Amino acid sequence: MDEAWTLRRVSADDAPLVAAHGCYREEDAMRRAAYETWVRPRIESGRYVGCFAVHGDRVVGGAGAVLLDWGPTRSNPGGEMARIVNVFTDEAVRRQGIARALLEAVMQHCEGLGVREFNLGATPDARGLYGALGFESYPAEMRRRVTLPT
Repeated sequence: MDEAWTLRRVSADDAPLVAAHGCYREEDAMRRAAYETWVRPRIESGRYVGCFAVHGDRVVGGAGAVLLDWGPTRSNPGGEMARIVNVFTDEAVRRQGIARALLEAVMQHCEGLGVREFNLGATPDARGLYGALGFESYPAEMRRRVTLPT
């Protein structure tokens, strides 16, 4: 595929596609509708910022950020944080700089809104790209999950 792709911002009408990208695994199918319902108002309010890479009429990549009102911290006195989510590139167009362009566009938009801290979950294959964009491993984090009764 040639490199004739462009970037565009996501809109609320893109909520189904954002949800499909965020819930792409087979085991995620059950939460796809809930994610779409959740993300639509956040796109409308600006609390979810996202971009798609488009080739012709086909979306070939995407990236987003959920803006979090985290509160002031020592390293982030403004308190606004963004969680990078839903990063993907179609296998047919990988290694063309699409993911980098998407991430740079999303982060630049967030920085314009005052965001000074970003975090994300990284697959081993994506660590090189994220490192090149200034992300660092942060081993001090822990997490606890609660299983709700069904």
